[in-house]
Amino acid sequence: MNNPIHQLPHRKGNLITLGIVLSIMTYWLFAQTFLNLGNVLQDTFHTSQSILNLSISLTSLITGIFMVAAGNFSDRFGQKKMAFLGIILSIIGSLLLILTPNAYVMLTGRVIQGFSAALLMPSTISILNLVFEGDRRRSALSWWSIGAFGGTGLASIIGGLVSTYFAWQWIFIISIIFAVIGLVLLLNLRKIELSKATVATPFDFVGLLIFTIVMAALSIFITQGKTLGYFTPVGLTLLAVTIIGAIIFYLVEKKKQYPFIDFSLFSNKAYTGVIAANFLLNMSVGSIAVFNIFIQKSLGLSTFQSGLVTLPYVIMLLLLVRVGEKSIAKYGPKKALVVAPLLLAVGVVLFALTFLTGWTYIIVAAIGFIFFGAGVGLFATPALDTAVSTLPKEKTGIASAIFKMASTLGSGFGIAILVALYSMLAPSMGASKAAMIAFIINIVIAVIAFLFSKVFIPKSLDKPKA
Repeated sequence: MNNPIHQLPHRKGNLITLGIVLSIMTYWLFAQTFLNLGNVLQDTFHTSQSILNLSISLTSLITGIFMVAAGNFSDRFGQKKMAFLGIILSIIGSLLLILTPNAYVMLTGRVIQGFSAALLMPSTISILNLVFEGDRRRSALSWWSIGAFGGTGLASIIGGLVSTYFAWQWIFIISIIFAVIGLVLLLNLRKIELSKATVATPFDFVGLLIFTIVMAALSIFITQGKTLGYFTPVGLTLLAVTIIGAIIFYLVEKKKQYPFIDFSLFSNKAYTGVIAANFLLNMSVGSIAVFNIFIQKSLGLSTFQSGLVTLPYVIMLLLLVRVGEKSIAKYGPKKALVVAPLLLAVGVVLFALTFLTGWTYIIVAAIGFIFFGAGVGLFATPALDTAVSTLPKEKTGIASAIFKMASTLGSGFGIAILVALYSMLAPSMGASKAAMIAFIINIVIAVIAFLFSKVFIPKSLDKPKA
């Protein structure tokens, strides 16, 4: 039986929420700093550039592949067990990164960090959804979003600061400290009974295998496509494996009594709409990547300086996450889900003014990041709340896993498509026009996200939630 958090002391509920936020930041903040540590990692591990590139993408690759499986495990075996295991794996992974200069040990650590994140994402969302109710649940989910989105936004700045003024290993020492504190705080869950699947059903290992192959091929195509070549035999083989494998997976799963992914979830119109909008909105991460490349090459800014230009994005994101939460109680979630993509699109329109030069463009882009962060922040909690609250509680693990899978794949597609487009056009058209076209594509994507929210999210959700 589920014990609502209102039956517990208020302080204990806050400690559980804090423990979860600290735990997920081991991935969203600390593990993500590898994106900005290339040079210092080379000095430590003395390995090839291909190995370093693999280490950067490996954790996200593993997380994306196994997140839905982890959500399934969370529903079947218990959210608390999966969360505790995820935290322990995070500590082990961080230790492997900092204890030896062996590159292959480091890669093993990155794999373990990926498994940790895959376990933590769906299990912690399920815990918050199951033990909180009403306003407290929305507040808790908004703090989860602050930890995730805020951590991602700060990763480049924190990584740059720590690696510049201290040793990069301190990033993961701090991550271990966060993990230990989170684990201790989550011991408050021991006497809280959470719901899980009540019937022990056979696990779909065939579905897991096919899904893993499809996701691995897709992730490699997205993250390594530029290096391997999108239209080389290897690239086309990966694409064929992805498409054919996805068709086989769907046909096999539809015939299963106990499928690995329950496609009946998508019969819920609100859930389908918010998953699609979430996927499309996360593609906008590609604009941040294009912006950083463009501004560093064209204006000569350093990695840390370009990160500072994006700081308004982080600030507005953190401020608007709570606004999105409050808007659910006052207006229902749909209004925020419809307005958010439009705010983000306004931000990208300002990025697209690449004909401006010098400080003029930097200032305009910084204003753009205000709108960009406002859109992401306003979208975060209403989207997550809609995804997990419109389905049966015993399905929250797999539902939240698919939600975060959409985030991961959306980011991957966005970065791959927009950066590849910019790289392809820049030599012939110039960096300014190439960046402008990439940003315009992102604007179109944001408008499509708006349409999904407008059309698929039922009008009944406009009614404020109690």
